Amino acid sequence: MTKKNLFPLGVLGKPHALNGYIYLNHDVYFRKFNLSGLDVFINDEEYKIEDFKTHLKNRYLVKFKDLDSINEIVNFRDQDVLISLSEINNFISNNLPWPGFFVGSQVNTEFYVQNYFYAEELIYLTLKKDSEIIIPYNSDFFEYKENILTLINLDLVQ
Repeated sequence: MTKKNLFPLGVLGKPHALNGYIYLNHDVYFRKFNLSGLDVFINDEEYKIEDFKTHLKNRYLVKFKDLDSINEIVNFRDQDVLISLSEINNFISNNLPWPGFFVGSQVNTEFYVQNYFYAEELIYLTLKKDSEIIIPYNSDFFEYKENILTLINLDLVQ
C-alpha cells in the first residue's frame, strides 16, 4: 500500500484496561459508523479492528485482532491510524463519502479541495481556484459517482 492511498483516520490514545483496548481519537465523520472489521495501517503495518465501542461521552475504544493485552498495545499510544482509499465506498453519509479522501483533488475544471472542516453538524470544504472559497459539503453542491467527487452547483460559489 502506497502512502498516497492512505488517509488519516485518527490517533490512538492511552490503553484502557488490560485486555488490549486503546482509545481512538478519530475524525468526527467516522463516529457514526461501526469500525469493527476495518483494516487500518499503523506505522506501515496493517491491523484489523476487531472491536469498536463507545466509552463514556464522545470517547471511543478499539481492540485490534490478535492484540489481547495492555503489554501488546501500550506502544501504539500517540500513533496515527490510517485508512485506505479502497474503503471509500464503505463510508457514505448523505450520498457523499468522507471529504478527507478528496483533499488535493479536482472537483471540476477550476476548483480543487484544499481542506475541510466541521461546524456544528455540518461539513464544509475549502476550495481553491485563484482564491479560497468555503462551501457546504452536501448533495446540493456535490455529487459522488463512480469514485469521483464533482462540484455540481457553480452558481452558488461564483
